[in-house]
Amino acid sequence: MTTVNITFDEQLLSFSRLNKEELQQDFKEILAAKLFELGRLTLAQAAALAGLPLRTFMETLSRLKVSVMNLTPEQLANELAQV
Repeated sequence: MTTVNITFDEQLLSFSRLNKEELQQDFKEILAAKLFELGRLTLAQAAALAGLPLRTFMETLSRLKVSVMNLTPEQLANELAQV
């Protein structure tokens, strides 16, 4: 497993009103959500990166205003054509 370190000022902890562990989890969730939104990770991969069960990660996506339906217009058209 690879580790990525994010350096942040102690003021960020104060401003965020989170403790260090909560802020680290937020960073993981936001990164996973963005990589999913960009199509670089699948939903399951992004949930694993965030360290969350799939359903909980889907709820996190909703909270972050990221659609769970991450299809291109062409993929969506193909899906709808099969219905």
